[in-house]
Formats: sequence, C-alpha cells, structure tokens
Amino acid sequence: MAKSRHSDFDDFVKRQQPSAGVLSGTGDVAVDWNKERDEWLDHLDALYAKIGVFLKEYIDDGSIRVEFDKISLVEEDIGSYSARAMKVYIGRQEIDLTPVGTLFIGLKGRVDITGSAGRSRLLLVDKDIANPQSLFGGKPGVLRQPVEWTWKIASAPPATRFIELSKDTLFQVLMEVSNG
Repeated sequence: MAKSRHSDFDDFVKRQQPSAGVLSGTGDVAVDWNKERDEWLDHLDALYAKIGVFLKEYIDDGSIRVEFDKISLVEEDIGSYSARAMKVYIGRQEIDLTPVGTLFIGLKGRVDITGSAGRSRLLLVDKDIANPQSLFGGKPGVLRQPVEWTWKIASAPPATRFIELSKDTLFQVLMEVSNG
C-alpha cells in the first residue's frame, strides 16, 4: 500500500486505535477500559452494601425502603454501560443516589445524592486525601501505588472539604437533601 499524503492524519488515526495492555507509540501504557469500568462498578456495589448496613435497622422495621434501578452511563473511552442507581424512601421522601461516572481527574468515581431540598456528592477518592485542594497539590506525575480508594462526602462549595462517610455523616446528608 502506498504511503498516504496525509501522514499527520495517519499518525492521529493510529494513535486512536485500541491497544489492549501494550505500549502505545507515545510510550504510555494503554488503559484496560473494561477493567476500569468493572472496578468502578465493584466500588459502587460496595458503597450500596455499606449504606444498606447503615440503614439496616430502619429497613428491617419497614420505616425505610430501598430500591435499585438500572441506568445507562456513557463515558469517553469506556463507552456505554449499565450501572445501578439507589433510591431510598423515607416516608414520602425519595432520595436518589445516582452514579455519575468514574473518569474524573483525581477521583475514581462520583455519585450524586438528590432529595427534595437539595443535592450532595459522594466521591471515591484516595483515603489519604483530606480536601479537594490536595488532589492537585502533589508532585506532578507521582501517584502513590497502590491507591486505597474510599467514599467521602464533598461538602458544598465554595469551601468544599471531604467528610468521611460514616453512619452519622450519611444520616446528616440524607436529612439535608430532604429538608429533614
């Protein structure tokens, strides 16, 4: 096949092709996007299980009801996939925990918590990160391995900070978003 006159475009097209787990022409290791998606979905399931434990006594006595819906997410590189969204019913209040995705700078994932009176965010971050400014305060190109991911509540801007997800902090967020 003859060499194309559009070598810049040819190079661009080649760089966009998937290369499962091998080195790309730029020297970067290719990302296994299916693995990234599956890890994210596992973290999401673990979050829902943790919330279920926190709410267990209320679920058992019938004062809280929990349901799950399948939603479709679309993320660059990963593509379209299904994820579970959680609905928490407390009396007439409905609180939605909706996964947003996994491809964020400095985060492994985000879930929005929405109720009749507001919204909050759960972020899957490195357990050692204390505040959002820390996400970008380290040395460029240095990522501690392995990262231990944990769910934290992001407080409202402008003075956003990360709050450890616990039974008490979850209850506080559920009351805040539902005007409790």
